[in-house]
Amino acid sequence: MSRLTLIHRMTAVTSLVLFASISATSDAQRRGSDASRSDGSDERIVPGFGHVEGTPIIPGFGVDIDTGVTLTEEDYERADRRLRDVDRNRDGFIDRAEARRVRWSDDPFEYDLDRDDRLSRTELALRYAVRRMRAAATRTDQRSSGESSSGRRSSSGDSRDDRERRDDGSSRRPGEVQPTRDSWHLADTLMRRHDRDRDGFLDASERRSMGLHSLAADTNRDYLISRRELAVWLADQQLERTRILPPELPAWFFELDRDGDGQVSMAEFANDEEWTEEKLAEFMAYDTNNDGFIEPAEVLRAMERSRHQYVNERFTLIPNRGVTRSEIEIDETARITKVDLVLWVTHTYTGHLKGYLIGPGGQRVELFANVGGSDDHFEETIFDESAPSSIRRGRPPFSGRYHTSDRSRGRPGLHQFEGETMDGTWTLLIEADSNRPGALHRWALVFEKEDDDLNDDDVVDGDDPPSMADEDDFD
Repeated sequence: MSRLTLIHRMTAVTSLVLFASISATSDAQRRGSDASRSDGSDERIVPGFGHVEGTPIIPGFGVDIDTGVTLTEEDYERADRRLRDVDRNRDGFIDRAEARRVRWSDDPFEYDLDRDDRLSRTELALRYAVRRMRAAATRTDQRSSGESSSGRRSSSGDSRDDRERRDDGSSRRPGEVQPTRDSWHLADTLMRRHDRDRDGFLDASERRSMGLHSLAADTNRDYLISRRELAVWLADQQLERTRILPPELPAWFFELDRDGDGQVSMAEFANDEEWTEEKLAEFMAYDTNNDGFIEPAEVLRAMERSRHQYVNERFTLIPNRGVTRSEIEIDETARITKVDLVLWVTHTYTGHLKGYLIGPGGQRVELFANVGGSDDHFEETIFDESAPSSIRRGRPPFSGRYHTSDRSRGRPGLHQFEGETMDGTWTLLIEADSNRPGALHRWALVFEKEDDDLNDDDVVDGDDPPSMADEDDFD
């Protein structure tokens, strides 16, 4: 047999073996696929491309969805140089032992995304990208500071002062929730407690120490939370809660809703006290659908049933350097559980005015005194002692709910009328120490009173039942 013939035969045998092997593999895959289809599973023999569930997604070039940071070729080049200098065992990672051999300007393991105590090339590149973005933001802030100060002040010499001043509101974004007085106060308190290095920002470790694991407050995605970013986020959290729960709800609802689920259960209503017949009756009066929970709508309906409003709509001049007197006469004898006062006044210097409510028994409440400075008017201002904000801290036209000046000074304010009867003459006094006249347009008293529903004993056999013509209709 010639050598050429032997080679041809060996080639033919090899081809047959390869063909059989491929056929067997194809049959196995086909059988596996058929078995997968027959038992309803969709598991593949060989995994395809794509992200493997349970493993971290590491950002690449471009803007990463999770981190919001753009990685460039320069970032990777700097990461490569760092690896060459620090990666002693040449495994492509920097572990903690290797990291301790050199100095870092920050904690590099803040960027250890997969939490394996090693820094990969991409994680190092992420670190350099964040530092690059911070440096660019600082340069932009310094240019803005220099332009606004017109050369009067060195932005580099007062960088922290300038940064704090910008942080207080000059960098507002269109459509952004604006911080409130309360959110500023809480943000200041949190910064004092948790900003350990006193640089005016919360870094990752400081943020985690206060239990804030979300980066939602970090609006510019620089891995640092400024005082203003924190105040804006806190204001948004408060706004979100008021979207869920109406602000008209009484304070007791928020106090009893201990788990914050927007309803009061029987256990929460009991508030660790023993159940009594009176307490159960009170709970059932709110829980109209008998599901064991008091919901906001049920509370608001109960408040409407027990609320009565009395209004004086007579236009009255407020003279300069004089006193205006207006009265509401009530002949109902129900007992008061709560009273609010609503006010409409035109005056172009509210700081020159004082307002008082005189009760039927001579009780005197200072509603407001010299508030609002030189600004204008009271527009549907509601004096409500359960409101969190004082009228002394409000700004004209004071649209909203405020507790009275009396309450701000620790006095009972409108609370002193609770338990008293409604009947009698209620008087509003407005004193003006001003050269400018004004006008009182209308004012109202809004009462919540004790339920006076008829008991079964109130209807004598043979009498006609009370008329329901004035009652609300219910399906």
